[in-house]
Amino acid sequence: MQSQIESHHIFTYIDSELDLSAVENYALDVCLATNRISFTIHNTNRVMGLKYANTSFDVFACNSNQLKDLVSQLEWYNSSYKNIRIFIDNENFTFVPEALFDINQADTYLYLVHKKLPNLQVLHNALNKQQTVCIFALPQSSYIAIRSVLGNAEIIHQSLLLTQTATEFNENDLKQHLLVNVAPSFIIVLHYQQNEIKFLNTYHVDADTDTVYFILSVAEQLKMQADKFGIYVMGDISSTSATMGLLKKYITHVQTMNRFDGIQYPLSFREFQEQQHYLAIHTLLCE
Repeated sequence: MQSQIESHHIFTYIDSELDLSAVENYALDVCLATNRISFTIHNTNRVMGLKYANTSFDVFACNSNQLKDLVSQLEWYNSSYKNIRIFIDNENFTFVPEALFDINQADTYLYLVHKKLPNLQVLHNALNKQQTVCIFALPQSSYIAIRSVLGNAEIIHQSLLLTQTATEFNENDLKQHLLVNVAPSFIIVLHYQQNEIKFLNTYHVDADTDTVYFILSVAEQLKMQADKFGIYVMGDISSTSATMGLLKKYITHVQTMNRFDGIQYPLSFREFQEQQHYLAIHTLLCE
């Protein structure tokens, strides 16, 4: 179901058994990206509904009133869910070993990798299995707007989902493969082996060729064999896009991420491709 409201569209996919009069039985995950906001309702490895809006404006530039208006148009938000989490999909993050992490120096770690910008709110999440800490930042105005509209829900960076996805793979499947998350203006490339993050980086992209170049550069740096090297792709990319065509031209094995068998989805999810909305519908892997 699609409706046009002002400068964006709202899309809704629901399970026939979803009962919005009893939201206290469900968990809600809110995913925020530069030009997208989504709500995922789930319960015990079952996704009950997905609602999202593609926006023509930067969600992270919204003030409290603008974010409140956007959230209200998505209709599903309610403070009564049994659990609410907020996932941030941006490129302003870094990882540090847990043993080296000092909460008082969190911004210092971040600015070693990213340009120091004014008025940022620096946050962090622990990756317990990897003994690593993810440090990330939001514009302070965006953080204030999120807290004002969405309350004190846990704020999580989407890179935790990427690493959690890697743990679901068979060890041999990732030996010569990279996980690649595609966003409109950047990609995240991860190499994960033996329960360790061997490589992780973000790259700003302006053209399709940038995506191919950066991935091949990482593969060369990691000395992956050209005839065996491959990637698993997820995120904001169509399987018929020009970017995907270039990837398949220069990389031997290119696969889009499939939905995990252990998670149930509404039949209406067949309308979009496997790798699309991967962040929104797999957040429950982070439980």
